[in-house]
Amino acid sequence: MKNLLENCQIVPAVVPTAGAVANLTPVEVDGRGFSKAVFAFEMGAIAATGKFNAKIQKAATSGGALADCTGAALTEIVAAGASKVYAIEVTIDPAKPFMKVTGAVTVDTAANSAVCLLHRGSGKYPKSAPATEAVLA
Repeated sequence: MKNLLENCQIVPAVVPTAGAVANLTPVEVDGRGFSKAVFAFEMGAIAATGKFNAKIQKAATSGGALADCTGAALTEIVAAGASKVYAIEVTIDPAKPFMKVTGAVTVDTAANSAVCLLHRGSGKYPKSAPATEAVLA
């Protein structure tokens, strides 16, 4: 059996925060040499009226102009989504391999953090697979 991490790399995607109302502080993810990216968002406590939004954007160069990854956005997370992990999986576009999470905590607090698992792939994935969202309770 192969070690999963032989074909993967885990990198920060969002600076962890206690969740004050503010825009997220993203960390640029360099997807060059990888075929898939899974952005995993860990939610902590969310105030009764707190809301969390996030989506994935991509660019051709480091620090370049960002464009949305089609379908790569979380459904708005509210108080009922506290203490869960949410994930967005995207196929990396070799022409735009630099990715960032954009989003915000709005109305009230929502503690959060995010990492990205980059995968080199095995050739089993379709090249144009759509982005998908999963909730891991």
